[in-house]
Amino acid sequence: MFNFPAIFIANGTAILLLLVVLFSAKKSLRHALFEEKVFYLMLFLNISQCLIESVVFVLDGKMIYGYRTLSMGLNTILFINNIIFAFLWTVFVDYKLFTDLKRIKRIYPFVAIPAILIIIGCLINLVTPVFFVVDKYNIYQRTVLFLVPYVVTYFYLAYGIVLSYSYRKKVNRYLFFPVILFMIPILIGSLLQFFYYGYSLVWLGVAVGLVSLFINVQNEASYVDQLSGLYNRQYLNYTLFMHSNKGDTARTLAGIMLDIDGFKSINDKFGHLVGDDAIFTAGQIIRSVAGQKGIFCRYGGDEFVILLYINSQNEITDMIDSIITQTALFNESEKKPYKIQFSIGYSIYDSKNDTVDSFLKKIDYSMYEDKNRKLFEGVLADRRRKIVNIEDINN
Repeated sequence: MFNFPAIFIANGTAILLLLVVLFSAKKSLRHALFEEKVFYLMLFLNISQCLIESVVFVLDGKMIYGYRTLSMGLNTILFINNIIFAFLWTVFVDYKLFTDLKRIKRIYPFVAIPAILIIIGCLINLVTPVFFVVDKYNIYQRTVLFLVPYVVTYFYLAYGIVLSYSYRKKVNRYLFFPVILFMIPILIGSLLQFFYYGYSLVWLGVAVGLVSLFINVQNEASYVDQLSGLYNRQYLNYTLFMHSNKGDTARTLAGIMLDIDGFKSINDKFGHLVGDDAIFTAGQIIRSVAGQKGIFCRYGGDEFVILLYINSQNEITDMIDSIITQTALFNESEKKPYKIQFSIGYSIYDSKNDTVDSFLKKIDYSMYEDKNRKLFEGVLADRRRKIVNIEDINN
């Protein structure tokens, strides 16, 4: 016996939630990025599943001409859409991590094999029972093999989780990407519907997961610089504002500002795409050195800021030395057309006298002192070379 009011309320709520997300889109799907297209395809599949599932429950047991054929077709679509949704989830996770379409095209034809087999089984099901049967009384019944699509679906969902937690630290990017928050409502809904057929909860769970995912991806877009993979200036200002409002005098906050030397010449000589690569490389170096010790932001252009709580000033100089060492190792080992070098300045936040602006000005001034010192030393070295050349000519 089906609880139709509960079914319609659950699926109707899911559709309303997804429509809110859909109408929150700032641009058309035609102009969306690949990851956004995958996300919105998942969203459309969810809406269609809610609609189709509601119709299937209404049709079940109705002895009207054509209803059994319609029920067979709609249940087949439910199974196919379900496995496509799970597969798209793995594609979405992979692209969020690696942003590499070539990797998707290379690996995912093989990852898609279980999904393709399930889809083939669904099509065969139209002729002979495989996963389900709609009997002569137009009543839907599961077969023994009904578990197979469930297992494959959970395989894809689990694959996405493992992929995310295995590689999110290795790809040197911050991701507001709570796969567990996405999975929990799906898991609860699907298990309840599996054990208590007649209630429609799985796609409401999926809708809640998608809304959670959408909110967190929007947070990522707001706070993460996509080029460097570090936090952006907005997040830096927010962090400093929170620190200044707390009046935290128990912990000492330090800031390090880094500027890529000769960045303009990299752009002029090799083009802006190479310049973008230099920004990304600088972000990788900074994050690889600082690890979990601080907050790392792209301040703007080719400037970066590291915030960290310290017990002594030696921690600042140790980090700066590590950045210089790691940069030198990169320049020696990587075959890039450019070399990365930083001008670096730092200062300590004075909780009694500093504001956010004055603190940023202090580390900015310190960084430019280092840059000017290098320029001055470079001019002196150039003059010495010219003097030596003149003496060689005279001799």
